Amino acid sequence: MIDLKNIEVVFEGDDGRLVKAVKNVDLHVEAGEIYGIVGYSGAGKSTLVRTINLLQRPSKGNVQVNKQHMLDLSAKELRKARKKIGMIFQHFNLMESRTIAENVAFPLKDSGLSKKEKDEKVQSLLELVGIFDKKDAYPSQISGGQKQRVAIARALANDPDILLCDEATSALDPKTTQSILDLLRDLNQNLGLTIVIITHEMAVVKKLCQKVAVMENGQIIEKGSIVNVFTNPQNNLTKEFIDTATHFDREIKLVLDQRGQSNFLENQKIARISYVGRDTTQPLIAQLVKDFNVVVNILYGNVEVLQGVPVGNLLVAIEAEEKALEEAIEYLHKRKVSIEIINDRREGAYE
Repeated sequence: MIDLKNIEVVFEGDDGRLVKAVKNVDLHVEAGEIYGIVGYSGAGKSTLVRTINLLQRPSKGNVQVNKQHMLDLSAKELRKARKKIGMIFQHFNLMESRTIAENVAFPLKDSGLSKKEKDEKVQSLLELVGIFDKKDAYPSQISGGQKQRVAIARALANDPDILLCDEATSALDPKTTQSILDLLRDLNQNLGLTIVIITHEMAVVKKLCQKVAVMENGQIIEKGSIVNVFTNPQNNLTKEFIDTATHFDREIKLVLDQRGQSNFLENQKIARISYVGRDTTQPLIAQLVKDFNVVVNILYGNVEVLQGVPVGNLLVAIEAEEKALEEAIEYLHKRKVSIEIINDRREGAYE
């Protein structure tokens, strides 16, 4: 559905120097997928996604969407191709002087539909996103979540195959964010819509996406399925995003702060244990205590389901002789359970 090959975007800075916003990126999105691109501000994620519909032309590389080489299209062909790529934004971009219905109808002005057909289309779209009762209101009269629903309806006016979401939930409160994510999931499932969502929140990716790419300094530093990335992150930035999404960063800081301020857990190692699938139901800790004479104190734990796969995380304190600990770690590795001994995170280190 979407193939980006060797994409590079170069801007000229205010000082005249060339700045590479995107550097040699490859990205493939299958039809019907929900694909997340996560990174901090300035990582290049918005610039990269705007190359999909050529709102940002790449300085180098190839953009293929729906088997069309976008860079080879004429202006007329590009306008037609863009109609099949909807886009929504963080701040909604609604026209304040037009009603909700008029905002949704705006992309249909050159569609060739009759007024009756346009009215019927607008009604069906507003019903689809659950906001038909606001059709005669103006954007200033509705909430942020309702505005985003209007923006989604407008983006769907030309029956696109792809929806690009640029920080679409960043301006919304958590409850409203969840309702918008639920709506996007329903659209994906019911319309077969391919969705690419840009965000700086891994929690959004975790709730919605099947695959994710992590960007830093214009490059994709890690990508894969949600389950693989969450259970086996390879990059420290990815680990940071995941810890924030699972609240592990908060719990680790709390434990290490207490450890630094008192004799709490002074002679014990702090470890993170992560496990996937059926191992979430197995008595792993009891097995370690029984077979390896290891004392394990569970400090924090959670189990969540990612794309139908249970994923568990534990923060534990371990007290054991070195040889017994090595044997216990080897046992866990054989079970494909990861364990990581944590140094003081305030120094950003792992053992």
